[in-house]
Amino acid sequence: MKTAKEIIISSIEEALEKLKISKNVVLTEAKNYGDYSSNIALTLQKELGKKAIEIAQDIVRNIDLNKYQQISEIQVAEPGFINFWVSNSVLSDTVNLINQLGNKYGSLPKENKGKINVEFVSANPTGYLHIGHARNAAIGATLCNILEKAGHEVIREYLVNDYGNQMNKLAISIFSRYQQIFNPEYELPEDAYRGGDIVEFAQAFYEEYKEQYKNVEYTEQVEAFFREFGRNFALKNIEKDLKKFGVWFDLYTSEKAQYEKDLVWPAIRRLKTTYVKDGATWLQTTKGGKDDKDRVIIKGNGDSTYLCADIAYHEQKFRQLEDPEKGMIIDIWGADHSGYVERVKFAFEDLGCRREQLEIILFQLIRVMKDGKEIKMSKRLGTSLTLRELMDEVGKDAIRFFLIERSYNSKIDFDIKKVTSADETNSMYIIKYAHARCVQLLEKFDYTNPKATNLDDEFSQKLVAELKEYPDLISTISKTYKVNLLPPYLLKLASAFNSFYSNIKVMNSENQESYVALVNAVKTVLADAMKLMDLDIPNKM
Repeated sequence: MKTAKEIIISSIEEALEKLKISKNVVLTEAKNYGDYSSNIALTLQKELGKKAIEIAQDIVRNIDLNKYQQISEIQVAEPGFINFWVSNSVLSDTVNLINQLGNKYGSLPKENKGKINVEFVSANPTGYLHIGHARNAAIGATLCNILEKAGHEVIREYLVNDYGNQMNKLAISIFSRYQQIFNPEYELPEDAYRGGDIVEFAQAFYEEYKEQYKNVEYTEQVEAFFREFGRNFALKNIEKDLKKFGVWFDLYTSEKAQYEKDLVWPAIRRLKTTYVKDGATWLQTTKGGKDDKDRVIIKGNGDSTYLCADIAYHEQKFRQLEDPEKGMIIDIWGADHSGYVERVKFAFEDLGCRREQLEIILFQLIRVMKDGKEIKMSKRLGTSLTLRELMDEVGKDAIRFFLIERSYNSKIDFDIKKVTSADETNSMYIIKYAHARCVQLLEKFDYTNPKATNLDDEFSQKLVAELKEYPDLISTISKTYKVNLLPPYLLKLASAFNSFYSNIKVMNSENQESYVALVNAVKTVLADAMKLMDLDIPNKM
């Protein structure tokens, strides 16, 4: 069953064919006149050497309304817009299509689409997740869900940064805090991690190994043991918090394992734009004209920089896409990594990959506010506010919705009072309440499969217009990666439903079955979109 938009596009394409004009047809939701509008005549006037209004009139004259009976009216408006009205049957068909497809409404075909690897969160395994990681997780998980609905096969990947000095620092920090359990005067190294989370790591180590490592010499073997314990303990807690936050991964990739499997150096040797200077190996990132200086990838002492491992890791991800010509890699980073973007893309291209197949999404950090004051510290740990504590305070849904709702480049003040309010100031509350209203209204009827046949009032038509946008929205987000477009759409849909609910009598009306079918369609789309954000879907509020 074709949608109204597809029917109108077909009618314009047929008219253009009669006029021997070849042009891609773009149709938008009309804001003031009609249901849909096309500016195709405006895009053709230079090419055809005619006024847009004349071209629009030619197109309309060649649309066969007897064939396209779903179009009830067409008007040409200055300076050359073509406005379309659809018949009531099209509105009913949309509702019936949604009820027929259920949660598959808005899904796009899977044919001819490559895999997409999305790497997100990837917090160092040196502590608990904090609120900054939450925004990364919310964006990444929602984007993966939408990409899958858009027909893509998605690989969710977490890069475990368990190689390098930060892991040695973690080991000595846990070791020192462990020794302080027996000797409070034991000195903490100057560059150790000093957060309260390390105290908890050390306590967990003690609970498992008791006094086995009390007063032992800090040898390489001991360091390796504490390093491995710290890594595993951190990852276990990261996975636990992410699961509670509704986030999961297909793949955890260890940076350390990349070196152990000799996957790094072969990739580095394949780079074409490296040179040696002062004993170090440099990547000539200025060659692309987008970096202010070249970058060291291998230090003079032979140690690799983080960039070195990252270059090899991205090439490896790309080769694992099965069909690299169709595949994509998406990384989600904090805005503090903005200077790193061009270096990675340059190396990616240097290894023979296409730059446009690596998308790096940058997001701004957030502040948590309560009673007008910023909350910076964990009450328990004395470190950055942890995701675990914030979930205990306001719940998973409030965090996820609020962090998805804002554009990536906007800095966020996460106001605890605002995100937990149960009134019209809270968008999530309005959306959830609309779904609960749908459920409670539907419980009053016993239709097995209600059919819509007549939806000619303005409130129903506005509601159907919002429902029709859902497939296009999924398509748009899958191409732009802007998950922040989803919450405002849901708010518009919920508001249109609330207006319908306040103005239309459903029970015992002559259009009762049509209205019930419409409410069911609204419920279906609200629930499906909330599921994409991994929000709880309430039946009562």
